[in-house]
Amino acid sequence: MLVFIQHSGNANFLYSVGVDFEGAYHIFSLKNEEEIGNKLNVLIVPDMEGERAKKESKVRNVVTYSEIGYESGKSFEECLLNYTLNKGAKKVLIPEDFPAKLAIFFKSNIDVSVVKSPISKLRMIKSKWEVEMIRESCLACVKAFKFLTKLLRRKRRCEELRELVELKLFSWGYLAENTIIASGVRSYEPHWIGYGEIEEHLVVDIFPKSRRHGYFGDFTRTIIFSDAKDELKDMLRVCVEAKNYAEKIAKPGIMAKEIHDAVCDIIESYGYSTLRKKCSEGFIHSTGHGVGLEVHEEPRIFNNEDILKEGMVFTIEPGIYLKKVGGVRVEDTVVLRKNNVEILTPCEDFPKLEGI
Repeated sequence: MLVFIQHSGNANFLYSVGVDFEGAYHIFSLKNEEEIGNKLNVLIVPDMEGERAKKESKVRNVVTYSEIGYESGKSFEECLLNYTLNKGAKKVLIPEDFPAKLAIFFKSNIDVSVVKSPISKLRMIKSKWEVEMIRESCLACVKAFKFLTKLLRRKRRCEELRELVELKLFSWGYLAENTIIASGVRSYEPHWIGYGEIEEHLVVDIFPKSRRHGYFGDFTRTIIFSDAKDELKDMLRVCVEAKNYAEKIAKPGIMAKEIHDAVCDIIESYGYSTLRKKCSEGFIHSTGHGVGLEVHEEPRIFNNEDILKEGMVFTIEPGIYLKKVGGVRVEDTVVLRKNNVEILTPCEDFPKLEGI
């Protein structure tokens, strides 16, 4: 029998088990390397988590450490291997982030292959409930952005704004870390979180996780102040045009690279470079990524032939980054519906601030 073993502490485990348990392992059978079977589905947890796991886990067959013989003086690695073999496993598949000690021990005793988790593909199509949880987090992003715009009248340092925004999100039930509030020339680095006084523009990228259900939102807007260089204004207009066109053409059945290429076509038509030209400036990242229990997950909206399907949730986030000017980005999270996309981050593309 072909089996897959995953450990706790990651999104795939949380998705398939429903609750995270420290030191837990989930073993299930596979029909092949990508398709889940129904011969075996068991959750192994420390003894102190046994009762909670039986009440809260989606996996009905819960076994404790002592029940696999861990109290017999044998190592945990040996006990887990023996349990797996006794269940009929002939080959074991493990994810790329599997604990090294266990992986080495298993590989010396049974046929083992490292593969991409089959749970990752299941997570790409969101249920109605998942979409609503992501929508909730996305609306929190927009609400936090509106909160930030009010603070701009009295707070003028990036780190001050970040602290206040993250504290506000925490009070609403969200965990936000390394929120990007970046200004000045160094904003040409897409993931620079920003420090120092606000200059001509402000890139605000908010991506909190709900502390209640664990789903993320993701959202970016760039604020251009009245005294900003015309080039910054032009860069933002191009990004907004590219984003809106990508949202217009996105539908089930389209390949991810068709959306990415459309965004690159628009940006290149205005004289900016993209990664298609192996550039170090211009549009230097993918068009988007999936959003769910991780802020970056499948599908990737880039130069790949993945077919997008109804129920997928992903970002569309064109950006332009010039080393002598700075960077701008605009980003929505969307869910793919039957014939189009629904925007989960409703907000004006060009935020208006009076008197600033």
